[in-house]
Amino acid sequence: MSQSGRPARLCGMRADWDVIVIGAGLAGLAAGATAARAGSATLVLEAHLPGGRARVTTSDGFVFNRGIHALYQALAGGELHLLPTSPDSLRRTTLLGRKDKEALAALLARLPRLHPRRHAGASVSQWIGGAGLGPAAAAVDALVRLTTYVPDMNTLAADAAVAQLQRAAGGVLYLHGGWAQLVTRLAALCQVRTGIKVIGVASAAGRVEVVTSNGPLTARSVIIAAGRPAAALRLLPADPGWGDLGPEVTAACLDAGVRRVPDPGYVLGVDAPVYAAVQSPPARQAPAGQAVVAAVRYGATEATADRAVLRAHLARAGVPEEDVVTSRFLARMVVAGAAPTAARGGLGSRPAVRTSPTPRPGWSPPPPGCVWTGSAPRPGSGRSTPGRGCPSRS
Repeated sequence: MSQSGRPARLCGMRADWDVIVIGAGLAGLAAGATAARAGSATLVLEAHLPGGRARVTTSDGFVFNRGIHALYQALAGGELHLLPTSPDSLRRTTLLGRKDKEALAALLARLPRLHPRRHAGASVSQWIGGAGLGPAAAAVDALVRLTTYVPDMNTLAADAAVAQLQRAAGGVLYLHGGWAQLVTRLAALCQVRTGIKVIGVASAAGRVEVVTSNGPLTARSVIIAAGRPAAALRLLPADPGWGDLGPEVTAACLDAGVRRVPDPGYVLGVDAPVYAAVQSPPARQAPAGQAVVAAVRYGATEATADRAVLRAHLARAGVPEEDVVTSRFLARMVVAGAAPTAARGGLGSRPAVRTSPTPRPGWSPPPPGCVWTGSAPRPGSGRSTPGRGCPSRS
């Protein structure tokens, strides 16, 4: 690429690096911190503020994340029932009859031993339908929505659902002050430059050239962690042939800072793709004695309608309108750039890592001029796909 007519290189910053990471969301910051701690001269570039979907908002002393992670109770037909996810809750739930409890218990017992890849060609609906669950299938649908944020069981690949259900079995963690502490800590481990737009990347003379709004930079290798697949595609010099990776996963979210901790607080819709949860407590995200509660609709539709649905669901979770001190509505959050679909073969059809960004047994640094893009294969899969300028490897 010609250097003529280019603006001067970034003032006061070195022009050549071992690793340049494009994007300062959690993935980009984690990659940058890992490379820096391994001894590489590393730079993370971001056009906006660092953090991406991990950024938080503070209002009247309440800290709002962009999304929630928890599972406690379910809503079905206007009545509250204990969602059966463990032997004890399965025994006590009023959601199911005896035979349906037995069928669900058998599935939950098999779940840790299932091999997700064996279900890659089936949709979630097909997988659940083949389990002979009857009415208990609605409870599994709700669990899949909770762990994947995907409302459409007819297109979502069953291997993705099984993998997420297995990961969720260990529970979740809430962070004091929200996810901002992750962003702050990771950003402190590497050099991050914000307000810099990356225009494109290309292999050049054994290095990778990164063209930015402030001038060109070079690196031994580049990690593209720019968010959605479309954002990564815009930076590449050629179409990698990914094709249609699947629909975006979206959600509408209503966050509320409330005067008291609500009861029941945790309500998951079985017959509708909605969920409400108290995030604080247990996390410290609210003034003493008060709470942060959020309601999510899996699959954003129309803003006015979604907001009304979520307001009603907060009320079911025990939040009356008069208890709300402050609130924030997100009409359309992009949870994931593409949902793995059964039609494409599930998780195995997603773009693989071109060269691994982190050391592991048998790993060697990528050759000069190699551009890394895509998503990581499952640990132990031993598979990656070479990119432009990258050798094949097993």
